[in-house]
This record gives sequence, C-alpha cells and structure tokens, in this order.
Amino acid sequence: MNPNYVAIVKQDIDKLFVVGFIKPIQEATWLFPIVVVLKKNGKLRIYVDFKKLNVATKKDPYLLPFMDEVINTIIGHKIYIFLDGPSRYHQISIASKDRHKIAFVTNWGAFVWVAMPFGVKNGQPIYQRALIKAFHE
Repeated sequence: MNPNYVAIVKQDIDKLFVVGFIKPIQEATWLFPIVVVLKKNGKLRIYVDFKKLNVATKKDPYLLPFMDEVINTIIGHKIYIFLDGPSRYHQISIASKDRHKIAFVTNWGAFVWVAMPFGVKNGQPIYQRALIKAFHE
C-alpha cells in the first residue's frame, strides 16, 4: 500500500468497523483488494474493487425508475423526502451465509461486509426494491 495512504485507509477501516458495517473474517471464498480514489472534493476515499465479483454476478433485471416519472408522481404533495444519504446502501444487511463472498483484504487483515457495500453490481436495484417495498403505501 502506498505509504501516503496508510493512515487514511486505517481511519476508514476503523470507522466502518466501529459502526458495524464490517467485521474481521478468518476465511473467505473471494478476497478483493481495496483501492484509494481521489474524490472530486479532493478527499481520498477507499473502495473495494469488486470487478471480478461483478463479472461473475447475474444481473438483477429490476428496473430503476426514471427521474422525470418520480418527479411527476410527487407533484402536488405538501411534503416529500429524498432518501439519498451517504450510507444508503449500508442500511441493507448482507445475509450471514453470503458475507464470505464479499470479503476484502487490508494490511490489518481480512474483513467481510455485514452491510451492503458500494460497488457491487446489483446494489442499486436491491436498494430501490427495498425502498419501494418500505414505502409502497
């Protein structure tokens, strides 16, 4: 790992662990590397490189809504909320039987996601399906 990134990566890993989004793991079917990416705001952010997993994953055919349709359905309502927070995917738990499939490795050991991480192929449709189910009425 680039020595300039070690402190940032460690800080992010510790934060994910403390809030319960990841946990250490001893064995895993797949181990993915982490990458450090420079965001538009100039901050560094860690991501897990799920490219190989995404190639092996069957695409979820669930269609995402078009924004103009969403906007048209809320016209006339007094109150509306946009649920697009920075931890939106992390609100969806990964089944314990599947966690070993999305493990990643760092200088401090291997970890597994307890909550859905960013970067997995079907993250958007799974999140959208959960929102529609939760707010169906």
